[in-house]
Amino acid sequence: MLKKKVNVRTEVNELLARLKHSLCLDSLFLDEKDHCILLFDDKVILNMELDEERSQFIIYAYLGMVPFNNKENVYELLLQANFFWQETQGATLALDGQTQTLVLLHSFDIPFRQPENFEEDLASFVETAERWIQKLSDILEETKEAARYDREHV
Repeated sequence: MLKKKVNVRTEVNELLARLKHSLCLDSLFLDEKDHCILLFDDKVILNMELDEERSQFIIYAYLGMVPFNNKENVYELLLQANFFWQETQGATLALDGQTQTLVLLHSFDIPFRQPENFEEDLASFVETAERWIQKLSDILEETKEAARYDREHV
């Protein structure tokens, strides 16, 4: 029996149309570059894009800069958090090497295994991103305070 080839762009746009209604938006669909963006709680800029070649739908959020003076500690924290996705709820923490910005990302295979769970998966992703934005902000503040203390007590 032949398998029906899935039009991945259509499937993603159908998923986004269902999400649009849940979020009470006027429109939500992939642009001509197979990308769309949502803003949650004025904190999380959620990027969503289709990798048609790999039949994957990728969601990601930039979380903030890694503090230069404390990057080894941050990297260790990130590696521990990624271990069996303990602190990422199935997503992955990564570093954008060009900008030294921490990124949280998650990939979904198309066709979607359980499209009815996407909204819940998305909510979990946004909550995880918010936690890491706060955690990174706290680390940055601690790093600044430690540097200030060092300067004052030299």
